[in-house]
Amino acid sequence: MAKMRKTLGRRPKAPAAAPKKAPGVQLTEGDRDLLRRLSDRTGLQAHEVLERALAGYAASAAPGMPLHPEPARKIRKGEPPQKLFLSVDGKPEVEVDKTEFVLGSGEDVDLRLDLPLISPRHARILWKGGRPVFEDLRSARGSYRLGQPVDVRMLETGDEIDLGGFLPIRFRFGEGA
Repeated sequence: MAKMRKTLGRRPKAPAAAPKKAPGVQLTEGDRDLLRRLSDRTGLQAHEVLERALAGYAASAAPGMPLHPEPARKIRKGEPPQKLFLSVDGKPEVEVDKTEFVLGSGEDVDLRLDLPLISPRHARILWKGGRPVFEDLRSARGSYRLGQPVDVRMLETGDEIDLGGFLPIRFRFGEGA
């Protein structure tokens, strides 16, 4: 019969559980060893060590990115999952009310920007995974955020993208103005 060791005031540590594996992700023996040592040193379960490590990495590499996706909600066909508004050069906001919303100087766009330096189909907003995505449509003068070229970008409230490098478009989530 094995002897049980009693610890006053504390429960004995449960052995560290093996980390849950995402499909296609394999930990090396060295990674598993490091995970066990970190678990022993911190008193955390292995999955908690991994969660905290990933949260720290996400905060550094992708600030503002949610750690867990929002639960999917039922969306009627052709309707964006949340309200998105844009303001062109400080003018009154326009609601992006389609799952594909095109901006440009051409006739066949959702928001016409009648300026010579804006391409006929300059950019569009798409909804992917319940989030709006800005995409430059290979326009002649490009699109920029904070002076850097933007080809594709997940939009966040407060984002400002300059079409052609001079026409600011500001984005906001929420209810009407």
